[in-house]
Amino acid sequence: MAEEMLILKKAYDFCKWLLHHTGKFPKSYRFSVAVRIENAMLDFIESITVANKRRDKMPLLKRADEALARLRLVFRLSYEMQFINLKSYEHGGRQIAELGRMLGGWLKNPTK
Repeated sequence: MAEEMLILKKAYDFCKWLLHHTGKFPKSYRFSVAVRIENAMLDFIESITVANKRRDKMPLLKRADEALARLRLVFRLSYEMQFINLKSYEHGGRQIAELGRMLGGWLKNPTK
């Protein structure tokens, strides 16, 4: 249970950081690229939160994994479109990778 709570705390903190950055995207992309990033992150948090409460966690953990994959893709696009700088991209990439590792551990042992 401690591992699940740690991933939720890290995801929540990263989400706050991410929302701060997507709010600075150019207005013409705020309702497309920024919204996709935000939705993917919120889907991830929602999935892991509900999975933590369910007996059958696997469908929700897989959904969280899919949300994280969408987040990686659109986050990279936001860097390549120069909506975020290199330092932010590196920080965000590390955070996404860490969440992926934590989720991977949970996927390997969902009953834990």
